[in-house]
Amino acid sequence: MMIYVLDTNIFRTLLEHFPKKGSYFEDIWEKIDAKIADKQIVSVDECFNEMANHYSSDSDNFKWIKQRKEMFLNPTNEESLIIRDLFQNTKMCESIHTKNILNNRPSADVYLAAKTKVLNATLVTNEKYKPHSAQLPNICEELNVLYISYDEFMAIISE
Repeated sequence: MMIYVLDTNIFRTLLEHFPKKGSYFEDIWEKIDAKIADKQIVSVDECFNEMANHYSSDSDNFKWIKQRKEMFLNPTNEESLIIRDLFQNTKMCESIHTKNILNNRPSADVYLAAKTKVLNATLVTNEKYKPHSAQLPNICEELNVLYISYDEFMAIISE
């Protein structure tokens, strides 16, 4: 059973751009919900926090994620140690942007990568690899974690 760990940008793409009406779309949403129920699709609490900052609490999108709050997992001790080790690398510290620190905004990337590593899962993100960067794909490379794009994920889900 493959587990997929979803980045905030994947939720936002789904919620903001993937229709919920129409038999084909409804079928995909049912498959997503089934995989969430089976714990084959998970995320991290920092992604929930990022979306809580993005969506108003009375929006349909926020209600959707809140109804599935159990899929947004807290870090385990093992993940915390991975994150600690990552931040020993000065380059990886750049993954938390100064504006997030100054505005007390969540930053999920290291949590996502650590969760994916510990679960031996596949990370799903819209971010692209950039050499000499601290983007999520770079963190995945550092941890030897597999990641795929939204399009690759949707091809798997729609099978």
